[in-house]
Amino acid sequence: QPPWRSASPTRSWIRTRYAPRGAFLTRSVRSTFFASLMVLGTASALRGDSYSGASTPYPSAYPSTVSTPYGPAPSPAPYAAPSAPSGPPGSAAFPGEDATLQPFTNGPAQLPAQPPPGGRSMANVVGPSAAAGLPSNLGRPDLTAGPPGRVAATPLLSSRLTDERPIESTWYYRLETFHWNERLNGQDFVNENGPLSVIGYLRRSGPERFRFELFGGTVAYDGGAQWGEGSDYYYQPYHMSNGTNYLGLRGEYDLLIEPTAWTNVRLVLGAGTRFWLRDLHDAMIPDPYTPGVQDLVAGYQETWWTFYPYIGLESKAADPNTFHLLGSARVGMTAFTFQYADIVDPTYGTGGSVLYPRLGVTAQAQFGVAYRHFSLTAYTELMTWGESAMIRDSLQPASLMFTVGGMVGYTF
Repeated sequence: QPPWRSASPTRSWIRTRYAPRGAFLTRSVRSTFFASLMVLGTASALRGDSYSGASTPYPSAYPSTVSTPYGPAPSPAPYAAPSAPSGPPGSAAFPGEDATLQPFTNGPAQLPAQPPPGGRSMANVVGPSAAAGLPSNLGRPDLTAGPPGRVAATPLLSSRLTDERPIESTWYYRLETFHWNERLNGQDFVNENGPLSVIGYLRRSGPERFRFELFGGTVAYDGGAQWGEGSDYYYQPYHMSNGTNYLGLRGEYDLLIEPTAWTNVRLVLGAGTRFWLRDLHDAMIPDPYTPGVQDLVAGYQETWWTFYPYIGLESKAADPNTFHLLGSARVGMTAFTFQYADIVDPTYGTGGSVLYPRLGVTAQAQFGVAYRHFSLTAYTELMTWGESAMIRDSLQPASLMFTVGGMVGYTF
């Protein structure tokens, strides 16, 4: 409440009771003493005296000798009954409000700034005539001036909270057409093609976003078997429709940067890691020396683990509950990659090689539509790796992964 809208002063009632005759004189003297104090206090209040020792420039409405929590209010005699609200704009009249809430007095403005000695100050009392010249935000700098009977609060924050942190989660499924290529000496060495299924979870908390994916599938293999004894090696191409299994995980972290001037797009800075197993199946192929004889080609398993930073742009919707378009694009690099090839051969025993494919590039883009909780997008991604160094007579050729697919998601 503003200071001038105080309740009417509380009246004090004197209760008497019978006492033994021996105590009558003492009680009479005591009553006379307190009655004198009340008269002196009332006279002081009518003259507008300040509290003793008070530092306020405003006169006090209550006697300075009060020792009770609130003290008796001034006698009701000087006060008049509340009249109908009237006065020019800016006066203390509040049209249409309960008359019992209308402060009134026939003296000057009474605004004690600190409680009287020995007690607590009651609400300030201001008369209509005195309030007419007071600023409407007196004592409340957080309130702005307004028309009579109105108090306008100044908002301390903008309508959009500065600490607002949008939190949302998305589950999605993506079906991809997967392509893997390896090139050695300028020629295709291996090609794999087939479908991959991806289940993903996306979690956004304010400017941060986290992505987790599980993917897998079986693809066709078009490559070759390497034959050799001593220094005599040769390469025999072959095809296998279900030649390679893929199973892997992906995790990414995005930092979303949204400058105030960018109303439709945001900047994305991120880093990710992709871990997968590439399992090449055993195969039977014709013997190059003996017609009608089938030879066993022993498969093996590769373990890949790559790390990649990226930067990109993506669209943002003014109202996610309406039909809107989605789009994003990003580029980055495969900064560090670890590969382990566990080669198993029933004739020559087992062995393994640790390889480090060199720096490559990565790019990703998607475009689609969304309405309320649902989204449907087209998706494509590219990752490349440079040829590794030779380690234990083994190397990883320059490699490329390319996917195209569709994705459906549910956001909540």
